[in-house]
Amino acid sequence: MPDDIHRITLQLRAPRGRDPGKVAIGHYVVVDGYVTLTDEAGKPTGGSKQFLDPGGDARLIACRLLRKRQKAQSSGSDFNGPIKYPKIGY
Repeated sequence: MPDDIHRITLQLRAPRGRDPGKVAIGHYVVVDGYVTLTDEAGKPTGGSKQFLDPGGDARLIACRLLRKRQKAQSSGSDFNGPIKYPKIGY
């Protein structure tokens, strides 16, 4: 495995009120012209890879892949998210 493992931190939800927000931390490598999501040790995780065009931004592609993976894992559920109550006026 390559020694050039990059770490990315992606904001999934901004802080709001008492909600501290949510981030995802991922790792990626660029091998043979492909950006591949990996674990901390550089082992590929789940076949998430995309071709890197010449002059392309590997970090941007890795962020897109990580966001896509996070959305797939949450499957539209915001169960652990904050409860947003409507404002009550008197």
